Amino acid sequence: MEVARRAGTRHGTVERRLDRLDRAVGLPLTLRSRHTARLTAAGTRMLIAGRRFFHQIDLAARTHIFGHGSEAVEAPEVLSIASTEPLLEEVVEDAAASLGLLLSIRHESPHQVAAQLAGYHVDAAYTWSLDSPRHSLERATRTYDVLDDPLWVILPRDHPLAGRDKVSLVDLRDEAWVSETGPSSEILVARVFQAAGLPAPARLQVTGASVARGILRRGDAIGLGSPTHPAVLEPSLVRRSLVERPRRTTSLLVDPTIVPRALAGRLAALIADSHLRRFVEHHRDLLDERWWAQWYAEQTGHLARCAGSVPEADAPPGPAEVRKLDVEDLHLLQAVARHGSINRAATVLSISQSALTRRIHRLEQALGARLLLRSPRGTSLTGPTRQFLVQLTRYEAEFRDAAIACRTVDRPLPHSHWPARHSAPVAAQLSG
Repeated sequence: MEVARRAGTRHGTVERRLDRLDRAVGLPLTLRSRHTARLTAAGTRMLIAGRRFFHQIDLAARTHIFGHGSEAVEAPEVLSIASTEPLLEEVVEDAAASLGLLLSIRHESPHQVAAQLAGYHVDAAYTWSLDSPRHSLERATRTYDVLDDPLWVILPRDHPLAGRDKVSLVDLRDEAWVSETGPSSEILVARVFQAAGLPAPARLQVTGASVARGILRRGDAIGLGSPTHPAVLEPSLVRRSLVERPRRTTSLLVDPTIVPRALAGRLAALIADSHLRRFVEHHRDLLDERWWAQWYAEQTGHLARCAGSVPEADAPPGPAEVRKLDVEDLHLLQAVARHGSINRAATVLSISQSALTRRIHRLEQALGARLLLRSPRGTSLTGPTRQFLVQLTRYEAEFRDAAIACRTVDRPLPHSHWPARHSAPVAAQLSG
C-alpha cells in the first residue's frame, strides 16, 4: 500500500507489475502478504543489477550523446574556465563523474575573468553581476544564469547590531567596510548602497575577494557575503540579513562554438546545485527565516524544473534528481534505426507514425541532443547515437546475465508462469 501511495497508483497496479517482473525473470522477486512485502534474495540481486543497468545507460548517454545537439559541435574533454568563485573547485569531481567533463579552473577577479574570456585564454567564465548580465565582448558568447544570489552582512559578534535578526544599510553607513570590485570595475558595496538610495560609506577599502575575507576574519571591517561566496565561518563573526535585500546574479558565459548548449546548461545547473547544497550545510538556520526559506524553495524549484523533474512539496531540501531514461523509448529508437524510417518502424511496431514521432522527439528533448538524421531518403542514426546504442546492447546483455545467474541459485518459477515473449530483453520488460 505504501509503495502504491508513493508511486501515485493503485495497489492492484503495483501487484500486477510485481507479478510481471516475476514472470520476466522467471523467479519470485518479492514475498508478499496482504499488508507487507519484502524482497527475496533474487529480488535483492536484481535490484542491484537494475540500479547498475540504469546507471550505465545514463553514463553512456552522457558520454556518447550528451552535447551532440543541433549545434553540431563536439563537447570538449577539458573545459578551460575562469572563475571569480573559489567554490567552483567543489564541482570538479561532480563534473567529471556526471558530465564526463574535466574542468581546468583559473581563479581571477571579476574584471579579469571577462578579460580572460575576451582574450581567448579560456573557453568559459563564471562570474557575477549586480544587474542582468551584459557583457560587451567582441568574442561570441552565450550566457546561462546560475543563481539568484542574495547578500547578507558579516559583522563581528560584539558589534552593537549583532543581536538583531535584520540590519539596515542606513545603520551601517559609518562603519568601516571592505569590498571587492565587480566585472565592470564597479565596487560591490558602493553599488549596493547606491541601489538603496544611500551614499557609499566614507570608510571603504576596495581589494580582492581573498584579501577581503582575511580582513573580515580579523574583524577589521564589515562586508557582504552570499550563498555563492565562500563563507567566512569564524566564531567571532555573525552574518545578518539586510532589510534592503540586495542581490546579484551569477552566470556562466561560454563560447558556443566550443561548448554545446546542452552541456553548458547542465554545467550551470551543477554549479547552482553545489552552491545550494553548501548553503544548507553552512547556513541552515537562515531557513528558519521566511524570506530565506522562500528564496531557497524558488531556487531549488527552478533547478528541478531545468532538470526535468519537480520535487514533491514535502521533500527535504536537496539536489534535484535527473529524470531517468525510458528504456522502451530507446528500443523504439533502435527500431527506427533498424528499419530506416519512422514510417516503416511504426508499421512493424503497430504504432501510429505520429505517436512514434512524439516518443522520439520526447527522447531527444530529454537528452538535449539530435539522435536521428532525417532526409528524403530515410532516417539514420547520428554517430554518437550509434555508439550509445552499441553500449545499450552490451548493458542489456549484462542485465540478462544477472537474471540467468539468479536462476542458477534460486528456484525458478514453474514453466507455465514464464513470460510468453522470451525474446524481449529483460531490461525492456523491467522498464515498463
